[in-house]
Amino acid sequence: MLNHYWQLIQKNNLFGLRDDTRIGVIRTVKPVLAEGEQLPVWANASRHALVQQVSATMLQLTTPLLDDPSEVVAYLRAGLSRVWAALPENGKLPVFTTGLENNQRIRIVLPEVLFERLYTAENFQGNGPDYVTYRNQIYDLVADGLITQLPLLTYLFAASPAKNGRAFWPAPDQERQLVQKVSDPDHLARTLALDVAVELDPYAASGVTEQMLNFLIDSCWFALSQPAIPLPAAAEVRRHSLAEAQKIAAGDPTAPVASLTAPIDAMAVWLNQVGLTPQRKQAFELMQSRVLKPETTIAGQVAAAYHDISAAQTPLATQAHADLSMEEDLPGFSNLSGNSQALLQAVIDSGYQWTLLDREQNILQIASDTQRHVLIDGALTSRTPASAMVVAEHRQAAKKMLAAAGLPVARGAKFTRWPEAKAAFEQSFARKSIVVKPEQRSHGLAVEQFAVPPTAKQFAQAFHAANQDHGVLVEMMGRGTTYHFTVIGRRVVSVLENAAANVVGDGRKSIKELIALKNGKRPNARQLKLDETANRQLKLQSVTMNTVLRRGQQIFLASAAHPQTGGDIYDVTTEIDPSYNQLAVAAADALELPIAAVDIVIDNLYDAYAAEHEGQAIIISVDPIPDLTLPQQPDMGAAHSIAPALLTYLFSEK
Repeated sequence: MLNHYWQLIQKNNLFGLRDDTRIGVIRTVKPVLAEGEQLPVWANASRHALVQQVSATMLQLTTPLLDDPSEVVAYLRAGLSRVWAALPENGKLPVFTTGLENNQRIRIVLPEVLFERLYTAENFQGNGPDYVTYRNQIYDLVADGLITQLPLLTYLFAASPAKNGRAFWPAPDQERQLVQKVSDPDHLARTLALDVAVELDPYAASGVTEQMLNFLIDSCWFALSQPAIPLPAAAEVRRHSLAEAQKIAAGDPTAPVASLTAPIDAMAVWLNQVGLTPQRKQAFELMQSRVLKPETTIAGQVAAAYHDISAAQTPLATQAHADLSMEEDLPGFSNLSGNSQALLQAVIDSGYQWTLLDREQNILQIASDTQRHVLIDGALTSRTPASAMVVAEHRQAAKKMLAAAGLPVARGAKFTRWPEAKAAFEQSFARKSIVVKPEQRSHGLAVEQFAVPPTAKQFAQAFHAANQDHGVLVEMMGRGTTYHFTVIGRRVVSVLENAAANVVGDGRKSIKELIALKNGKRPNARQLKLDETANRQLKLQSVTMNTVLRRGQQIFLASAAHPQTGGDIYDVTTEIDPSYNQLAVAAADALELPIAAVDIVIDNLYDAYAAEHEGQAIIISVDPIPDLTLPQQPDMGAAHSIAPALLTYLFSEK
């Protein structure tokens, strides 16, 4: 017999709101530290931060309430990875604990529009309960349904070595309410309505999986569809379910429980009636298989591993260790841009609240308790004027603004048609050291630098490669080395010396092998490439990819120095003369960019800049979105993160 609420849900086609159900996790973590070591104090810029310190020895991860279980798991993985990174050298996250320190609480909130639509459909006409009371009645029904499912939930999810494999919730010695009652209608959206508190999987890195969360959401909706428990029988039904759950918790984790076949089969029938997405089908079938194979339950896995001495002494499960110790990517968010990942690491470490608004477009919202900012690709903020973005995107316009501000830029011209460029080359450029590059910023792609004046054929190849949507710039080549300045809030936070992509011989390996060796130590964004440009450079140096270089012999794979085309970078932040920092800030100011990356060719980084000395420094590029990852992994010099400086700039100004 269907309950009244479920009949209304079916009549009004409201089951589609199931996908709007929000779920979150609160995970308690107690790292294991060496004697005398203390847990680092965790920053707290927001009371809604992902990681918060709850005591001198314990941290708590609280994900936001999300309608996508995979995103909840991603937040957990990211948070745990930063906890792992912050631990002292000998600190570790244990696979097992002898107590219940490492546990989880699952929070589930049904969509508010469900209650609104049901309340409207009731058409009480002033004779029914008020909205808040009605809402609480529905949650009471769900809570009663979950209590009847408690034996199944205990069997599937509750696990702890402290309880010989199987843990039990709720604890026999304390009363826990499933429903948090609401009395103020103005606080519905901010109030946690339903807690499903089970201790989940201390065996894995995140402790929860997408399949677990999907199953728990479906369990709530299944409970909503079941007949209400008659009031006289309610106490007895609850007592029986609690007793059954306690019995399961006290039993052998590897022994099947025959009484669970009926409830899992009933849920299967219901799911087939309401319809299943592939993800939910996978989740249910996994749980269904665990009823038949108890050794595959979390408790079964924990019991088996805990009694394996080698496993119990392992500081972290192998899969979890690989996940948390990723050097380049942020676990759970590895498909974001490097900039966004670097920013997120700093956001978590600094204790800000954050929301991923659009994963594909790298749009993040970051908040303290008093301020809120939206960033695109980790560094583009609302403080960057749209007009400045457009100007910085086009080199010719940026050059004119820089020159108008009295700043040094390279002499040159813009061409959109080959005949005009060919004529200019024949009349002038053929006898000069030049740089040929797309007029629109290209992050080092299709940029050719000719220290030796090019032949007509070389110039033609470079022009056509660079001639994209907005024409080509041909400029006089400045003397010196390219330096990459990152400016945040009129302050230089990093200076990197750039060198063109190259390899150095050891007398044994071929160029191809040397490239593979160097790439093995490089992040993906800075890999050396054996492309058409590289092969052309090799040919100019009379070598091939199979050539074995002499020990110390250096061969270049590109003519222009840029990190994203495989160039080397050396941190010189503390070495360069401060006058060049002032020049970089002036360049950002000229384009009205509060945050920028400025590339300057400098003859000698130790000689102070003087405007009257022509050619001493030339500004060649201003980028409104600096690369936050470059200073983190220089080929030489001190590594440091500049994302915290960006956060300080954003949140220190009102």
